Amino acid sequence: MTGQRQAVENLVLPSDRPLRKNERALVEILTSVDSRYENLVIVVEGIRDERVLRKLGVKGRIIKTQAGRARPELIDEIAEQAGKNGEVLVLTDFDQGGIELAKFITKDLEPHKVKVLVRLRRRIRNLMGNLRAIEELVALFGRKDSPEPLETD
Repeated sequence: MTGQRQAVENLVLPSDRPLRKNERALVEILTSVDSRYENLVIVVEGIRDERVLRKLGVKGRIIKTQAGRARPELIDEIAEQAGKNGEVLVLTDFDQGGIELAKFITKDLEPHKVKVLVRLRRRIRNLMGNLRAIEELVALFGRKDSPEPLETD
């Protein structure tokens, strides 16, 4: 792991500044996603994305796209995990590569009749402000009124 990546992953700077309105709404969405959506599968790019979601309290199924499998296998795994009544939240990064990957996943899940929560992804993107990567959500910790990060494995 590069020094910069490790710094981003471990970055929890204490701050007297409280969470902004959009940041608070983002935390509320992510901390309640398990209870709001039954049979939810969240798709992220890598392990750091999963870790920050776990620290926010997400307990549900998370599938990483960077797990060394071909895209058709990834789509099959997502569809299988979601099942008939499941829903999928694609939380790939909001950079060019992540946006393209989200479009690919959404399009390729259509034949499987899996519901993809496109509006929720859009809402999360709008609330993230200048942040582009899911792993950057670690910046929400350490604020005056931010949630305590949960211990992860």
